[in-house]
Amino acid sequence: MTTLLEIDRVSLAFGGVKAMNEVSLTAEEGRITAVIGPNGAGKTTLFNTISGFYKVQKGEIRFAGKRLDTQPAHARSGLGIARTFQNIALFSGLTVLENIKLGAHAQLRSNLFRSALYLGPARTEEHALTARIDRDIIEFLDLAEIRDKQVSGLPYGLQKRIELARALVMRPRLLLLDEPVAGMTPPEKEDMARYIRKTVEAFGTSVLLIDHDMSMVMGLSDHIVAVNFGSVIARGAPDEVRNDPDVVEAYLGAA
Repeated sequence: MTTLLEIDRVSLAFGGVKAMNEVSLTAEEGRITAVIGPNGAGKTTLFNTISGFYKVQKGEIRFAGKRLDTQPAHARSGLGIARTFQNIALFSGLTVLENIKLGAHAQLRSNLFRSALYLGPARTEEHALTARIDRDIIEFLDLAEIRDKQVSGLPYGLQKRIELARALVMRPRLLLLDEPVAGMTPPEKEDMARYIRKTVEAFGTSVLLIDHDMSMVMGLSDHIVAVNFGSVIARGAPDEVRNDPDVVEAYLGAA
């Protein structure tokens, strides 16, 4: 396996509280890596550090062999990193297609003036983007029937899928999924897990996810890292982590 993301002894503190304490983990190319742990364990802090929202105070983050933690947050999408959030952040007044398009606008080459007036190259580029979304994203995620509907009023599970679509339009090498099935019904969770695995198999995307649904995490992930109080307490295949005494005590609970 080829390592795509490497977190090397990263620490981060807020005041006197250590949110991450020399955390080390890797995410491999074309695999699904899950980070689990109780609330306050440091999972979202880890994602915010990878995304550049928080600055590393100690240690290094490398992406595709190069330093990531020295890059500004806005540059990371261009490097091939996309992220979804726990709370839905769609624009309710826009259509499904328009929301998905927003995920790619940072990668468009037309300048602001041309884009605003929809002139020349901007129009050509916009048409090409729409065609690509229809071909590679809409059909792939079974969104054709709602393509031109406003997001407001759509079922929660569909809105989460649209967020996934908006991230995928960036063609990321690494996809960060922050609680992708939180709040979903069991059938919606099954659908989302299937689309995540389908994404890895179809595009070779590497996935790093956090979620509290242990049934989904154990069934979907190739590798799991367990954290507690900002430190890694276990790592390995799902069965190894599931049966680790420290993980059982800290998070899963005794049978």
